[in-house]
Amino acid sequence: MSEKNTAKKVFEYLDYREFLKDYYSQKKEANPAFSLRVFSDRIGFKAKDFISRVMNGEKNLSGQSIPKVASGLRLGKHETEFFVALVEFNQAETTEERNAAFEAMQAVLKVVRFAEKQHVLGHVQYMVYSHWRHLTIRSLIGMFGFDGDYEALSRQVHPRITAEEAKKSVQLLEECLLIKKDENGKYVLTESAITTGDRTSKLALRGYHQHCLKLASESIDRDPPGNRHISGLTLGISQEGYERIVERINALRKEIALIAEEDQGSDRVFQMEFALFPVGGKSGGKQ
Repeated sequence: MSEKNTAKKVFEYLDYREFLKDYYSQKKEANPAFSLRVFSDRIGFKAKDFISRVMNGEKNLSGQSIPKVASGLRLGKHETEFFVALVEFNQAETTEERNAAFEAMQAVLKVVRFAEKQHVLGHVQYMVYSHWRHLTIRSLIGMFGFDGDYEALSRQVHPRITAEEAKKSVQLLEECLLIKKDENGKYVLTESAITTGDRTSKLALRGYHQHCLKLASESIDRDPPGNRHISGLTLGISQEGYERIVERINALRKEIALIAEEDQGSDRVFQMEFALFPVGGKSGGKQ
């Protein structure tokens, strides 16, 4: 099968560094003489190690170099527009900048009308994790089903959302293939459990956890102690100690997920957040 048929398009990526790595690997496989020097020359960099450092996350692309790279890769008009927004998305310093870049990527995708589900799944996934209510509604549908009464569904969400917000969440979950209509016309889950773990998901989860941690903070005043549990520790630990604690948290998280999956009488949706972060030290909290 030719390279033209197997090469992935830039629209399929949520990480421009992965796109550059794949592009280089495909060219190298097709032509062993295609070196980092040739790659750097093609995209207009004099230092042969610069593009390698960009791909490895050691360097960022500047505003001036982004279109240069797109031109060197011989990207088309829409591909270039998407690539520029993709770089801005990955290199954004704030959630607002990241979301603005993501919206620009979506605008390009609408024009291109990319139809294959695997090509848009990563982007829809980012949208699912853009607000806490989407997965809350998914859990509610999993427990009680859903017959199309958005007002009733919105009343089940805590804190309360509008019927219109509930409708948008259902539409998004259906687009992402996380829910579907059964033979009776009711919405049900397509899978009993979902998980994250790849690099795309980690990027998408940044804003999601920011939302959820804000909910946790508000829950202190909003919910009575019997309906929420919030506790914390201030620890003096080493990097080795940190890694051991993270390992235990990951194991506990899986154990808790199993308890929830086996719970036959579930009637409420809870959000659980684990947070372990530096607040002081010789390096000011930086590793």
